[in-house]
Amino acid sequence: MKRLPALFAALLAVGIAADSQADSQGSMAAQTPTAENPRRIILDIDPGIDDAMAVLLATQSPELQIEAITVVSGNVIVDLGAENALKLVELAGRPDIIVAKGAKYPLQRKLITAQSIHGKNGLGDVELPAPSKKLDPRHAVQVIIDIVNANPGEITLVPVGPLTNIALALLQDPTLREKVPEIILMGGSVIGGNASPAAEANIYNDPEAAKIVFNSGIPITMVGLGATSQAKLYRRHLPTLANSGSPIGKFVADISDFYISFSERIGFEGSDLHDPLAVGMAFDKTFAKKLWPMHIDVETKGELTYGETVANRYLLVESVEDVGDHYEITSFPKVEPNAEVPTVVDGDRFVATFVERLSATPRKP
Repeated sequence: MKRLPALFAALLAVGIAADSQADSQGSMAAQTPTAENPRRIILDIDPGIDDAMAVLLATQSPELQIEAITVVSGNVIVDLGAENALKLVELAGRPDIIVAKGAKYPLQRKLITAQSIHGKNGLGDVELPAPSKKLDPRHAVQVIIDIVNANPGEITLVPVGPLTNIALALLQDPTLREKVPEIILMGGSVIGGNASPAAEANIYNDPEAAKIVFNSGIPITMVGLGATSQAKLYRRHLPTLANSGSPIGKFVADISDFYISFSERIGFEGSDLHDPLAVGMAFDKTFAKKLWPMHIDVETKGELTYGETVANRYLLVESVEDVGDHYEITSFPKVEPNAEVPTVVDGDRFVATFVERLSATPRKP
C-alpha cells in the first residue's frame, strides 16, 4: 500500500509529460532555421559511414551554416577520421570549412573502433582522392572554444560521435555552459543499446565525457536509438542516389551498400541513419513528431550498464526518511529536464529529404 502514492504520481506525470511533448513540438516548429536565417553549427564527428552522410547532408542543407568540423576518435582513430573529414569537405565542394583534429583517446577508457561496420578506411572501403586541404593547426577543442567565445549564444554544437571533444572544451572553459544555446547530439538510448544491452555506441565509447556533457546545464536534444531506428535507408533508395548524376549521391550510394551489407549480415534489413538524423533535427525539429523532456544521466560505474543513458521520464524522484530500522517514502520532489528525446519520428519524410538533398548538385558556399 505504501507504493500507491508513487504509482499515482507516476501516472499523473505521464499526463504532464504528454502535454509537454505537444507543447514542445509546437515551440520547436516556430524555431526552425531557414536559408535566410541559418542555424550556425559546429559538427563534431568520428567518420564513419553515417558521419560521412551527416557531413554531406549538412553541406547540402541551406538552413545550416557550418562554422567548423571537429574530429574525435570513435569509429576510426582520429588521424584517419581527420583525413576522411578533409576528403568529405572537398567532395562537397566546401574546402572553406575549418576542419580540426581532436581527442585521440576517451577520457578514461580504452578506445573501441568499428572498422567491421564502417570499413578499414571508415568510409566503407570506398576511396576518395587524397585531400589538398590542410587541417586547422589548432586542436579541435581549442577551435570549439574559440568559435563559441567569439559568437556567444550563436553556435549550436552537433556532436555525432563520442563526446570527448565537447567534454574537454567544457572542462577547459566552463564559461561555455552559458554561451552554447543547445547541443543536438546523436547518442544514447531509452530503449536499450547497440554496443551493449544497455548502452549506445557513442556514449559507450566515452561515458565519462557524456556524463560531463549531460550535466553541463546546456539544453540537449538527444537523438538516440529509439529515434534513429525509425529512419532507415533501404536498398531501394540506392539507385536514386547512384543515378543522380551527383558525385555526392554516387558516393553515398557506394558507402551505403557497405553499411546495409553489414546490417544484413547480422540479420537486419536496411540501416538506421543515426548521425544524419541528428543533422536533420538541427535544421528541422519537426522531423520529431514527439519530443519528450527527460532528465538524462550516464552510468559510469555499472558492470552491466556502463555507458547507459539513464532516463527519468516522469521527472520525479522518491525522497525517503530514516525511521529507525527502515526508510519510509515521504515525498516525490520534481527534477528538471536536461534533454528532449525524440520518441516518435517521421522517418519516411526524413529519409525522403535525405535522398533528395544528397542526390542534388553540390551546393556552393
